[in-house]
Amino acid sequence: MGNSSARLPPSLTLPCPLSSTLCCVGERVPFLFTVKNLDAKGTVDAFGGDFLVPSYRGSSFLDPKGRGASTGYDAAVALPARSDDEELAKENIKSAASSKGSAVFSVAKVDPATGEIAGVFESIQPSDTDLGAKAPKDVKITGLWYAQLRN
Repeated sequence: MGNSSARLPPSLTLPCPLSSTLCCVGERVPFLFTVKNLDAKGTVDAFGGDFLVPSYRGSSFLDPKGRGASTGYDAAVALPARSDDEELAKENIKSAASSKGSAVFSVAKVDPATGEIAGVFESIQPSDTDLGAKAPKDVKITGLWYAQLRN
């Protein structure tokens, strides 16, 4: 395949399915599988780059206590006297900020006649933060990928 350079423009966006994985300790970890605004660079044999990971939940999502990043209550209604407590701040202050992920794509096969290209990928991206209430976990995703190149 050679050492020619390759680049996928950041305009590449794929659908972002909501997913979850089961950790070895039995904990479910939700994440948004995406490569939004991936800016991949490298050779034709392997390329990779960083991408944007949007919030698992949108800013208008309300938790069970009616708190959200752009709508809802500022604090849990049942605890008005403690709403400014430092220990409750991470639960009360919601954030739908995006995070960064990275992916590497290796090319296994190329068919120049049809423009088909396929290989394996590895992506590392943060999990859901429950709108900023939890620290994200790194989720490592590996799999197969396929594309058809057009002029």
